[in-house]
Amino acid sequence: MVFNDGMAKILDWRRSDDPRDVVHLAVQALVEGHVVAAPTESSYVYLASGLQSTAVEQLHRTASLKPGNSLALIPRTPEEVIDFIPSIGTSARRLVRKAWPGPLILQSKNADPYSSLRCLPGSVYEQIQNKRGEVRIWLPDHEVLHYITRLVSGPLVVALAPQGAKPDRIAGSVAELTPGASVLSIDGGNIQETGEPTVVAVEGNLGQVLQQGVLSEAYLRQLSQYLILMVCTGNTCRSPMAAALMRRKIQEKFQHEFQGQTIPIMVASAGVSAFGGDPASHGALEAIRNYGCSLDDHQSTQLNSRLVDQADLILAMGQRHRSVIVSQWPEVAPKVHLIAADGSEISDPFGGPLDVYQRCAEQLNRHTSHWLEHLDTSSIIRWPKPSST
Repeated sequence: MVFNDGMAKILDWRRSDDPRDVVHLAVQALVEGHVVAAPTESSYVYLASGLQSTAVEQLHRTASLKPGNSLALIPRTPEEVIDFIPSIGTSARRLVRKAWPGPLILQSKNADPYSSLRCLPGSVYEQIQNKRGEVRIWLPDHEVLHYITRLVSGPLVVALAPQGAKPDRIAGSVAELTPGASVLSIDGGNIQETGEPTVVAVEGNLGQVLQQGVLSEAYLRQLSQYLILMVCTGNTCRSPMAAALMRRKIQEKFQHEFQGQTIPIMVASAGVSAFGGDPASHGALEAIRNYGCSLDDHQSTQLNSRLVDQADLILAMGQRHRSVIVSQWPEVAPKVHLIAADGSEISDPFGGPLDVYQRCAEQLNRHTSHWLEHLDTSSIIRWPKPSST
C-alpha cells in the first residue's frame, strides 16, 4: 500500500470479514513509514515504526501540541522492557508485569549502553527522550495492537492524539482523530470510558506518580502489593488454613516496618477443582482456631488466570497441584513451589476426624514459617503516604 498526499483510509476492525486483513494493512503502512491511528483500552493513539525517522518526526510534532505528551515506546510483551532498559529494577519489572497491557506508562532513565534502543536511527533516539534523558514505555491493551506489535520489526512509537482547542481531551472514537495525510485509521468503535494513561517512575523501590491518569494511586498501591497464592484441590481445607496462618505471621512480622500503613503483602487461596463460594470445612474451621486464626468468612475460589498472573509466589499443597498450574500456565513455572520445602505432600484432611485436620494445620504452620523467613520485601514499591486532606 502506498498513500498519496492527503490520503486517509479508515478500516473497520469490528466489521472486517477477516481481521487479519486489517492487521496486515496496518503493518504494511507502518513498515512503509506511515502513521497509523489505533484504539487502546482508554483512548485512540497514533503509531509509527521506530525504524522510520520521518514517521516518528510526524508523531513528535503531533505530540508537542499537547503539554506533557512525550512519545512512548511499545514493547511486544512486559518482559521486553528489559531489552529497552537493561538496568531496570526488580520493583519496576514487577509493576509492569502486573499492569501491562493497560493504561500505565513507565518513565525511566535511558543511560544504558546495552539498550536495544541504541539501534534506532539517531533522530528517533533523540526524539523518544526528554531533556533529562528519560524514555517512556507503554504496552496498551487492545486486540489489534496485540497482533500488530508481533508483526512489526523493531519497537513501535506511540503518541496520544491531541484534540486541538481542548488539549486535555482524549479521542474516544476514530472520527475525533480527524486523520490527516498519510494516516491509516483503525476504527475499533467508541471507547466509553476515555482517559489518559497514568505515568509513573520507579527508582529502586520508590514509586512516584508523574501524571495522573486512568489508574489511581490507590489502585497502583494495590497492584504493586506482593501476592502469595496458596493452592489445593477444593479450597476448603489446606490452602485456606495455609493462607490464614501466613496472614497472621505477616502481620506480626511486618507491622512495625509498615507502621501506620497497610502492609503491602496479600495472601490469597484457590483450588484447582474448587466450586466457587463454598465455606471452609468444619474441621478446618476448628483446627485453625488453635492458631489465633479464623476461616468463618472464607468462600472457596476456583483457580484462574488473573490470580496466577498477579501472584508473585504460588505455593501448592502437592505435586499434582503444581503440575496442573504449570501445565496450564507454563510461563509461571519459576514462581510455583510446593509449600513443603522438602518436597513432601500435604495430605488432604477432607472428610477426616478433627485430629487429622489438626495434624494438617501443624504441618502448614511449620511450612508457612519457612516461607515467611525467606520472604523478600525489597522489591515491594513504596509509594508516598497519601495526603491527609
